[in-house]
Amino acid sequence: MTRLFDRRKTIEPDQMEKVEDVSADLPYELQSKMFDQLATVAIAAAGLSVTLIGSLLRDSPPTVWLTVAAFAIAAMTSVSGNVMLIENLSRRQPALKKSKVQTQLAIGLIGAGAGFLSMEIYSAGEATPAPQSEASVSDAQTEQNPR
Repeated sequence: MTRLFDRRKTIEPDQMEKVEDVSADLPYELQSKMFDQLATVAIAAAGLSVTLIGSLLRDSPPTVWLTVAAFAIAAMTSVSGNVMLIENLSRRQPALKKSKVQTQLAIGLIGAGAGFLSMEIYSAGEATPAPQSEASVSDAQTEQNPR
């Protein structure tokens, strides 16, 4: 641990990060990329949910579709946040505060969708009886039909 601190002391001043040299447009560009990535994750998760509903979760109650809805709303929130960010920048109006709220909303919806999906998978696993081995099946038949 002390080696880490010793290395920090050897950094030259010209190697230090210079915050004043960072472009003023960088936060907006990073926010836009964040919206793109959140929308991609949400769409992929919605696709995974639909695939699981068609296979593993086909006998689940209709509430399983809440998962897809949460992911779809997260994707729409991300896309609309990106559009809003671009429009506000075009008008030279501040946009980071509003876009942070939409980012948090999209992340929350993705988390909710993941939670819904996890609970549905868990519930489907609880409802499905575990497969029995051949030895346990023959033992159970012997117990039922003693000679």
